[in-house]
Amino acid sequence: MATTNPLASLATAASATNAATTASAAASASGKLADTYDSFLKLLTTQLQHQNPLSQMDSNQFVSQLVEFAGVEQQIASNSNLEKLIALQTSGITTGSLGYIGKTVEATGEANQLVNGQAQFGYTLPTASATTTVAVVDGLGRVVYTTGGQTSAGEHSFTWNGKDVNGNTMPDGEYHLRVGAVDANGATITATTSVIGKVTGVEQGADGPMLSLGETLVPLSKVTSIKETTL
Repeated sequence: MATTNPLASLATAASATNAATTASAAASASGKLADTYDSFLKLLTTQLQHQNPLSQMDSNQFVSQLVEFAGVEQQIASNSNLEKLIALQTSGITTGSLGYIGKTVEATGEANQLVNGQAQFGYTLPTASATTTVAVVDGLGRVVYTTGGQTSAGEHSFTWNGKDVNGNTMPDGEYHLRVGAVDANGATITATTSVIGKVTGVEQGADGPMLSLGETLVPLSKVTSIKETTL
């Protein structure tokens, strides 16, 4: 007598759970397994009660399904342990990031906050340029300040005093750095920009720890340098 295997869909779901990183994934699969196991036992009992004496149920099928249940249960348990390890690792990284508070960091990016008339940026030229132009852009995309930049290859810093091209003091807030550079042949040189600031806090983001440079958030993965000195 053939038996119905209620494990097929659950086994597939459990395999997909391997990549899950939320605490609810293994718990949900475990609950489904318990419900399926109860249904399996009820179905098995009914089959035993109504089996044809001349064509009795194959005991190998019964044993095979029990083994399959045990395998799925072990897989779910492994997923649960993996989720706990990932959670501990994430927590450890975030806790370790607290050591950045009070330090000055430089991180890849172009947006920084003007606070008390100062915003500090950095830029890197891969090769020497003939001319370099540094521009500060406000949140509406308007260029509020421009000046000539360094032309030598390498890392350079730029501190903006918060004044526009007419000498007017701009309000505190977020501003962006734009760097344009060309070589002696007029070819564009792509500069890499960065933001510099003192870390005032740490929070967990979707892709990992985020460092607060005042109101500016930068991913820990974007940090390129750390200094003990503060701004």
